[in-house]
Amino acid sequence: MGTDEFIVEFIKIFLAVAAAVFTYYRFFREGSHKQRIEFDIDCRDLGVAGQERILEIGCTAENKGNVEQRFDDIRVTVRGLQRGAALKEIDGHEPRLAFPEKLQRASLISAKYKYYFVRPKVKQRFPLVVRIPVSWSHVHVRGTFKYKGTDEIHSAERAFSLGE
Repeated sequence: MGTDEFIVEFIKIFLAVAAAVFTYYRFFREGSHKQRIEFDIDCRDLGVAGQERILEIGCTAENKGNVEQRFDDIRVTVRGLQRGAALKEIDGHEPRLAFPEKLQRASLISAKYKYYFVRPKVKQRFPLVVRIPVSWSHVHVRGTFKYKGTDEIHSAERAFSLGE
């Protein structure tokens, strides 16, 4: 093998190793193709209608990754505190405050749609309008979803004060 052939073979091997190192860092260490969602909840008190209060709950998903994120189901649980009720903590989870009143769990994804999606670098808000008893003074809202292809659950929760 001549010097020229040796140099060509060396360059081939070097390029293959460099490509492998780049691939390792780009896709495994940096995780550029992993699912990355920043998930949050907000709540707007829309006022009282009759004997019920109307709330608009918004779950916001910001896709920080480089792959489209599809949501088959985003579950929302709303719990409340009765106005003037004694405050209690959750047994075994002190000092967490208990919100004993509970609405039925709801899905943000309508039954007529199979999924919602959020493209990379996009922030999307998914609203849900619910009615609660006018007697509630505060609500605790929790939203959850599972990443596609895994059983990993991502959640966000917040408490909100309601008007008089």
